[in-house]
Amino acid sequence: MKIDDYIPHRPPMRLIEELVEGGEDGVSTRVMIRRDSTFFNEQLKGVPAWVGLEYMAQTAAVWVGMDDLRHQRPVELGFLVSARQYQAKQPVFPLDSRLIVTVKRQFGEDAIVVFNGDIRAENGEEFASAHFTAYRPDDVNAYLRGEIR
Repeated sequence: MKIDDYIPHRPPMRLIEELVEGGEDGVSTRVMIRRDSTFFNEQLKGVPAWVGLEYMAQTAAVWVGMDDLRHQRPVELGFLVSARQYQAKQPVFPLDSRLIVTVKRQFGEDAIVVFNGDIRAENGEEFASAHFTAYRPDDVNAYLRGEIR
């Protein structure tokens, strides 16, 4: 299946490019840093490292989408609700980098899932890591209307 089958994000705001591997407790995706990458900064010659948290969030969304399909639920939006200890080893993901973004489910109860994530170059060099929490309401439209708190 294509990555589009697991997340509702579409370019230009779908920042991750391909599914590397996925399972019941985690998933890895690939991001290639090019001049046409969303958030590419010519002065920095790359993508600012703060975007890495969104790379992790979208990779977590792939895991949630896979979990939805495993449980025969429709794939819907989820929301990043908190991030802790986001640490970037450098300020920029450099041009021509091929990044592997991995998230692992640490804990999940109902609609809340806690993840650990990291971003590494294909050679294993660590670029960033974080702990974060995602929320996936049962009724996304009601949540967006403010009917679910």
